[in-house]
Amino acid sequence: MSAHLQEEENEEEVIDGNRYYLEKQQHLLEILNHVNEPLMNEQWRLLGQQLVTDKDQYVVYNERMTWFYEAFNLGKLLPREASFNPLNADHYEQTLGLYNFFYNTRDWYTLWQNICWARMYLNPGIFVQALTQVLLKREDYQALIMPKVYELWPETYHDAVTVSKARKFNFANFWSRQENERDIMIEEVHPQEMEPLSLEGGPLRNSHEWLQAMADVNILRIKENHQKSRNKLQHLLEDIGWQSYWYYLNMGIVLAKEEEESHDQLHEWWYYQLSQILARYKLERYGQQMSYKKLSLDNDYHKTTRRINEYLERLESLVDEAIASRSYILTNGSFINLDSGNNWLIGLRELFPYDWTQFVTEDIEYKPQLLLDLRTSLRFEYFYYFAERLLRSYHWYRKAFQPNNNRKSYIPKDLCITNVEISPLITYDQPVDVDLSNLLHEKHFYIAGQFMWPFTLHKRQYRLQQEDFNYTLDVSSNNRTQSVIFRTLLTTSVRGSIHREPFYHLDSFLTVLYPGLNRITRELKDFNGLIGDHISLTELYKFVKLAERDEDYEFPMNISTPNCGFPRRLILPRGGQANPVKMRLLIVATAYDFKAQQGNEINCDFSKGISRWDELPLGYPFDQLMEQDSPVDPEVFGEYAYWKDVEIMHEDRLK
Repeated sequence: MSAHLQEEENEEEVIDGNRYYLEKQQHLLEILNHVNEPLMNEQWRLLGQQLVTDKDQYVVYNERMTWFYEAFNLGKLLPREASFNPLNADHYEQTLGLYNFFYNTRDWYTLWQNICWARMYLNPGIFVQALTQVLLKREDYQALIMPKVYELWPETYHDAVTVSKARKFNFANFWSRQENERDIMIEEVHPQEMEPLSLEGGPLRNSHEWLQAMADVNILRIKENHQKSRNKLQHLLEDIGWQSYWYYLNMGIVLAKEEEESHDQLHEWWYYQLSQILARYKLERYGQQMSYKKLSLDNDYHKTTRRINEYLERLESLVDEAIASRSYILTNGSFINLDSGNNWLIGLRELFPYDWTQFVTEDIEYKPQLLLDLRTSLRFEYFYYFAERLLRSYHWYRKAFQPNNNRKSYIPKDLCITNVEISPLITYDQPVDVDLSNLLHEKHFYIAGQFMWPFTLHKRQYRLQQEDFNYTLDVSSNNRTQSVIFRTLLTTSVRGSIHREPFYHLDSFLTVLYPGLNRITRELKDFNGLIGDHISLTELYKFVKLAERDEDYEFPMNISTPNCGFPRRLILPRGGQANPVKMRLLIVATAYDFKAQQGNEINCDFSKGISRWDELPLGYPFDQLMEQDSPVDPEVFGEYAYWKDVEIMHEDRLK
């Protein structure tokens, strides 16, 4: 075969591959459109009449699948209209059963038939949870892009007034009325007015391709007055990126527990993430001049919070007894000496499950509990009170039993941080349009039996954002070349005692220092684990359709963002307007031990473990609780540590 013919054949294979990918992506977005409503696509309804039970169509047909299918036939699965809670043990087992029917399929056609069946007959929560996990775990489908959870379930993330307006909106009536008779709460938006303009993949919006893709879409928006009153913490607690981060983090970790032989790293990582969320919340309270050192619980609390409070009281008592007696009785009745070998780890795993399941009680199985819903937990201030108590017991236990990890060996030699410079830290309120399309009635998306996407409805919100910033370290390394890890943490401006102050991890990196003075600059875009804005559900669908009809257009694979990445715009608390919020940076250097591990947790993939620079605890140097009368650890006050006063200003740009 000539080289020319070979090139033509390769091009055809690429075109076919692209076509198959786009077809899968289109089907995925359409099947998830209005996932709470009955499926209207007649072709898929016919395909999904039966679950594929032929064992030859699966790589593995296991006991979970057998149990799941029997439970379905007996009517024992969660009803479609019931509230799904992934923390509920029964709901979790059902999700695993469906996940196996998805994951173990030999080909896309079998998977798609099962997807259509599940979309028609199963609880939407179980369906979406299992499907999301499959796209995370199967390498052949990882390129497919799932809409974000706040677009799949917008009713969970928006107030009742917004939800009601969207569900009552009639597209046909809106356009048939005269201009002055239209709903004054709904406005038509020109494409150039959508915010934000810049997405993670770059300046995608308003590009030539974007205008082509969105040419046949009517963009509508629910008006919102940004001047409406908000309490001091709503800008953080109601942020959809803040809330969804906790959901994805837990969703990613749930199946990792099933697959990993050793959970110790994952266990530590989960509690570290919880401590980071708590620290970030406390810094927001500090910046708003609210109490933050010890959170409190109101006297007037409801049944769920009372149950959680009772659980934590029992846990605190068990931890105190374990520390005092140096022993623990497991739930199976076995007695273990916690000072013997790694028995302390066995006790740790049983006392501290690394998820929120310990707070779920049987009597709330079918009732929505927003405090216990992973999608909405971070919205409630009670969450942070319970997190603080849980973390306190967790750290006390680890401090009492964790073997000495020879922390002093990580203190670098012949090194001195001589100066730190940082560019201005400025926050502001940024307008953003959030896609509410899944709130609209599904009938608007089917015209003459064909699926269409004629319009999209957005809500304009105002969220916390920050200007890009950078910091520069001056570090002297005396007479030697060495590899060093730097950790940068943000805390309050409180002087003297640092006990109980929140420390929020901003950045960490590995670098090589050479003899003499080293000048190192870190840009915000270099910080690990952070993400920008994801393309909206409507835009994603329209880009797929553009790529299908225009062979010269290459679908932009970089437009999605990792699910377990933290929003880059939220790492700084809201600054002050009249007076800046005063805080401090702490930069700590440690010697590199050549034991760094690279994981993929930002994509919710824990199959290779989690990323870490060394064998120090993830919360280093504040991983252990310090008593008020104990000496401060010298690791934060040597030449290899540097404290820097900083100020955060907030600018009003919405006038």
